[in-house]
Amino acid sequence: MMEAAAALVCVTLLCAAEQIVPLTPVSPQASSLAAARQLVHDGQFAQADAMLRPLIAADPKAAEPRYLLAYTLLREDKPAESLKEYTSAAARRAPTATELRNVALDYVLLKALPEANQWMSRALAMDANDAETWYAMGRLRYTQGRYGDALTCFEKTLVLNPRSVKGENNLGLAYEALNRNEDAVRAYRNAIAWQKDDPAPSEQPLLNLAILLQHRNQMPEAQQLLEQAAKIAPQDPRIHENLGQVYLHTDRVADAVKEFADAVRLEPQDPRYHYLLGQAYRRTGEEGQAKQEFARSAALNGTHSTPDQQ
Repeated sequence: MMEAAAALVCVTLLCAAEQIVPLTPVSPQASSLAAARQLVHDGQFAQADAMLRPLIAADPKAAEPRYLLAYTLLREDKPAESLKEYTSAAARRAPTATELRNVALDYVLLKALPEANQWMSRALAMDANDAETWYAMGRLRYTQGRYGDALTCFEKTLVLNPRSVKGENNLGLAYEALNRNEDAVRAYRNAIAWQKDDPAPSEQPLLNLAILLQHRNQMPEAQQLLEQAAKIAPQDPRIHENLGQVYLHTDRVADAVKEFADAVRLEPQDPRYHYLLGQAYRRTGEEGQAKQEFARSAALNGTHSTPDQQ
């Protein structure tokens, strides 16, 4: 009886063992690489950088940590270092279309536009159905002043990724550069509408539409848009600059002073913001403060002229 029970137990264990799929052990390197990818995904580029360098030192022949470090350095605004890592990684594995696009973006940051064009074109030749690459090419064409070509690129972006807020916003910029302002207004309004329920909307279409409306003297809506934009991106000095302009135009001079002062605080080396703050102070009768700001603006411009000397 005991022998039969033991045999039954043995058969049961054997059957169970046949159903067990052995787990593939994850190496520490693979685990660390996955953790670094998550840090990049979360926008924690400095932490990812610090995690990737020991991985590369431990396995210099591995391509993936180098490609990820190259992208991390791009996002850290270190294009020269990023290109060096892309070059090293490419010696170990051929780059993908996405990686070639990122090489092009490094060259954009370095203001080497012919090289950026070369690598962006190669990325599109490898994958012509990538919306992000068409968008990046559109930005490159816009930077080159090739606005018609930029328009075509953003249109292709939107075919591949309909309701892309950044694609539609940049479509508006291209229309505006081509003096197609009604089309630009429509594109900006589309972009704003498409992000209505987005928990993290972009301030850019709000700002761009507001600037265009300012030029048309449509101040109430421009003010409303800029105030919304300031809530989304309070660290953008251009929003404060334009909101200050609207407040000056509508005789809210004290509010204008505050907005221009915020712009100066955020971008203290920009002479334009000091000049605008000086103008606002002059409107409030604070001549001493105004002269200080005009002098600061002139110093940053490398000139000695002030409104009093013109």
